[in-house]
Amino acid sequence: MKEKTRRGAGREILVSSAKHLFIKHGTANVGINDVTADAGLAKMTLYNNFSSKDALIAEVYQLVAEEILEMCRDAISKLDSEQGKIISLFDNAIAQKEYQRGCPMNHAVFQSAEPDGEIFHIVQSYKRQLRQVILDCLSVSRINRQQLADQILILLDGFALQQYIKAVDSPVESVKVLIKAILNEKE
Repeated sequence: MKEKTRRGAGREILVSSAKHLFIKHGTANVGINDVTADAGLAKMTLYNNFSSKDALIAEVYQLVAEEILEMCRDAISKLDSEQGKIISLFDNAIAQKEYQRGCPMNHAVFQSAEPDGEIFHIVQSYKRQLRQVILDCLSVSRINRQQLADQILILLDGFALQQYIKAVDSPVESVKVLIKAILNEKE
């Protein structure tokens, strides 16, 4: 029983360290030695818990996806209006200091060596779930509800990038004006 507890703790520490390093530096720039050193654990702990670096990457980004979706659901659960809920998703993106280099899920999929591998499917599933969160924010009486959810998801991706590269003077104000306009548009 003690062995299982230590292994579980080691795994959690590895995942936490890897998450921090992958998001900060990118998966391609972080090696197994970096993860174990940051975690303060032996390399064998990593190999006892993960069959490969790719397995660790997959677990980290599955966790990141779950965390972001939970934060989004929490943000909208406190609000009633469509506009308030949608804008809260953008406010939530701003508030996540850990993810200030754009969407970590986008980074993960572009760094993956396999264009149709496990990371691709994790990110695709995440984006579909995020789209569903957006869809749930929109009134069921909207005729263009599906298309609007797609547009807002695309806008959210672009917004996350602009928050980082700052090619736009005021991405926060710009996106809020745009959201208000598209939500108030006649169908």
